[in-house]
Amino acid sequence: MSCSDPLNLFHWTEREYNRTLDFLRKNKKREKLAAMIVRGLPPLFFAVYTIQLCLMGWQVLMSGFAREEVVSLIGAMAFPAGCLLVSSLLRKKFNRKRPYEQLSIRPLLDKKGGKSFPSNHTASAFVLALTTFRLSPVLGCIMLLLAAVTGMSRIAAGLHWPEDVLCGGILGIVFGILGLLIL
Repeated sequence: MSCSDPLNLFHWTEREYNRTLDFLRKNKKREKLAAMIVRGLPPLFFAVYTIQLCLMGWQVLMSGFAREEVVSLIGAMAFPAGCLLVSSLLRKKFNRKRPYEQLSIRPLLDKKGGKSFPSNHTASAFVLALTTFRLSPVLGCIMLLLAAVTGMSRIAAGLHWPEDVLCGGILGIVFGILGLLIL
């Protein structure tokens, strides 16, 4: 990656990626666990979010479509959708290559190239974690921790540059906090 890349904020070199990937691959159980985290956390976030929307939908029905409950449900859908839209537009605009496309590394998982910036998985994880705070602050804290693990796992797997994950996290946090403040 050249120094002229405006997205190059926290550059990881081929050496750092290979050292991390070699560490993960040295032990088959560790490699499987890392792959399970990278693959498994996004569906977990989606499942928790789906349950949350169902519970909020039930509250809307039980309240007789009380305005506050309806607005809460709409916000719980609108802010994550807005975050995903902005993230997707940025990815299309920058179409940044992934680390394994620019360095001699073999990522932990196979992934289609390009559109690395920002990390959609990280943005989605953070906005959904903050959305969960409305339902349960304790679960929201757990989800925030898992959102951070999601981002770190994307870097360790060689799928994203650190700044992809950082910007995805910031985007998710901004949309999540806006959702909490406005609703």
